[in-house]
Amino acid sequence: MAFVENYSVNGTTLDSHKYAIETVRRTSGKLKGENVIPAFDHGQKWRRKYLDVYSERWDMYVTDNDATTGIPPSTTEAQRASLNANYEELIEILQVNHAASGYEAPLQVVRKEKTNLSSPSDVYRVNYGEIRQPIEVSKSSTFDCYRFTAQVDYMDPRWYESNSAGAKTVSTLTATGNPGGSAPMTRMTITLTDDETSNPYIENTTTGSKITWSGGNPSGDIVIDTTNYTAKIGSTSVTGNIDRTGSTTTAWFELRPGVSNTLVSNVSFSISYTKAFF
Repeated sequence: MAFVENYSVNGTTLDSHKYAIETVRRTSGKLKGENVIPAFDHGQKWRRKYLDVYSERWDMYVTDNDATTGIPPSTTEAQRASLNANYEELIEILQVNHAASGYEAPLQVVRKEKTNLSSPSDVYRVNYGEIRQPIEVSKSSTFDCYRFTAQVDYMDPRWYESNSAGAKTVSTLTATGNPGGSAPMTRMTITLTDDETSNPYIENTTTGSKITWSGGNPSGDIVIDTTNYTAKIGSTSVTGNIDRTGSTTTAWFELRPGVSNTLVSNVSFSISYTKAFF
C-alpha cells in the first residue's frame, strides 16, 4: 500500500495489503539513576540520569487480502485460509527470538519519516528491539481480520540515521563542530594519528569526555572503539593503555547533539559516528 511513513521489520515493510501497523504509540525515554540524598543537608542533590529501555506499542491488523491485488479470495474457505496464512507470516516476523548476524537484537526496525517542510523528503532511522510481552489477538466476527497490539522494547533508546535497508550512515568530525542528531552520541570510532607525539589524547570540553593513550610514543595510528571499549594499533590490542583521567562522563566519549562540540587534541584525529535521535 506504500504509506507515506512506515516501519519495516527485518526487511519486511509493515504496510502491505496483507497486514499493517495502524497506530504507533511511543513512550518518552525512561531515565535511570537516583538523586543523592545527603543525611546532613536539606532535600536532595541532583545527579545526572541516563536513558533506559524505550518502548513502542504497535496496533496492528491482518486481513485476508492478496498481497498484490489487495482483493480477498472469492470463496469463504479461501478467505479463511488466506487470513490464517497472512497472520502466520506476520507472527513469524515478529516472534523471532534470535539475533541475525550484525543485529543487536532479534528485530531490526527501520522507520521511514518525512523531513524538510519546504521540500519534504524521506529519512530513515534504525533501531533494534524485541517483543517480550504476550500478544493477545482478537478476530473480528464481522470482517475477516485479526487485530492485536505488540509492544516492542528497544535496548538502546536512541534511533540512528540509516539508509532504507537499515545500514547506518557514517558522519565524521575532524575538528570542533556540531555533530547533529538530537540524542547524546556515545558510539563511535576515534582515530588518533601517529605523528610521533607522546601520550596523545582527545578531549571534548563540551561534554567532559577525555581519552589519553598513556604509552609514550605510539607505533602507529590508535583506533579507539567506544562501542566495544577497545583500542588497537593495527591488529594489536592496546586497550590497557587507555586512560580516562580527567573525564567527567561514564561513557568513553560523548558528543552532545545540536551544539558545537569543542574538541581538543595534541594530534590530528577523526571521529566516525552515526547521528542519534530520540
